[in-house]
Amino acid sequence: MEKITVCCVLKSGGEYLPRHVYNLRDMCEDFLPPHEFVCLTDLEQMHCPTIPLFHNWQGWWSKIELFKLKPPVLFFDLDTVLLKDCSSIVEAAKGKDFVILRDVYRGWSNPHAMQSSMMYWEKPLNFLFDSFLATPDYCEGGDQTFLEKMFYDKLHMATFWQDITDGIVSYKANISVHGVRPEDKIVIFHGKPRPWEQKQIAYPT
Repeated sequence: MEKITVCCVLKSGGEYLPRHVYNLRDMCEDFLPPHEFVCLTDLEQMHCPTIPLFHNWQGWWSKIELFKLKPPVLFFDLDTVLLKDCSSIVEAAKGKDFVILRDVYRGWSNPHAMQSSMMYWEKPLNFLFDSFLATPDYCEGGDQTFLEKMFYDKLHMATFWQDITDGIVSYKANISVHGVRPEDKIVIFHGKPRPWEQKQIAYPT
């Protein structure tokens, strides 16, 4: 299998900055198997490999451009924190068409509710990009609702991280309540606080 591309998205004008990309890059270098790291961005002169964002889709909608990339691809939101070796998590995803998080809260009532902070795919997903490009669907609920719509009749392609591996936890639902456990490897910060707004987990300044 070819080396995976590990990627993130930085759209200018928001609260995320190049330093958050570099922090994620360094964590990936420390805790993931050999890979190629790249950032999709509309900024220039970044100190890491980049792919330009071609469409002025605001906020999280720029993530739709990810689905142009040639797999295998592993994506993290910029507020993700890797704590230790994550090789077993990557291994668990290999051979799967598309892997995504089950939503931390909505997943209790809907096991197919998607949370897009961390995704992996080995099958080309250009149909997602092509569909949004043809008719931008700025639906309530953001890109996660868009993905749920697009996979509604393709659930055979989708696998949820929680069903294939341990070690991926939510800061709000897990860490803030129980603290960090030895088995925790990846912390998903969805919403507030951001990693740099809390003290339980070290985050570079």
